[in-house]
Amino acid sequence: MIPLKTAIKSTLIIDQDEYNNNVLKSIFREKGLSLDTVSEKIDYIEMIENNRYDCIIIDSDLPNNQTAISIDEIKGNYPWMIVVVLLKDMNYEKIIKYVRLGADDFIMKPFSWDDIEVLLKHYYY
Repeated sequence: MIPLKTAIKSTLIIDQDEYNNNVLKSIFREKGLSLDTVSEKIDYIEMIENNRYDCIIIDSDLPNNQTAISIDEIKGNYPWMIVVVLLKDMNYEKIIKYVRLGADDFIMKPFSWDDIEVLLKHYYY
């Protein structure tokens, strides 16, 4: 496959679904893109501090309101980072809450590579 041409430096996905994380890692590698994945809050805070990510993709269903806390924390400390939320359903209350916290975009689960590619083209080409 031909790698995508993109200015993206690195993406981090925060999702408890390890299978989904591994599939995305394969797809990103196949396209010549960099992707890190984590499933726990403790992991991603350290990773963000040690790496310069351009994009954070976060699951909307992390336990204990961690999605909202994480978006607020990420945008507060790294306002240039793009934050994309993975949604299982169109819960407008959650969507409004995440937008107010600074979420830049949303992708519905299950998603395809085309959904990710559209996102990357929108923000990084």
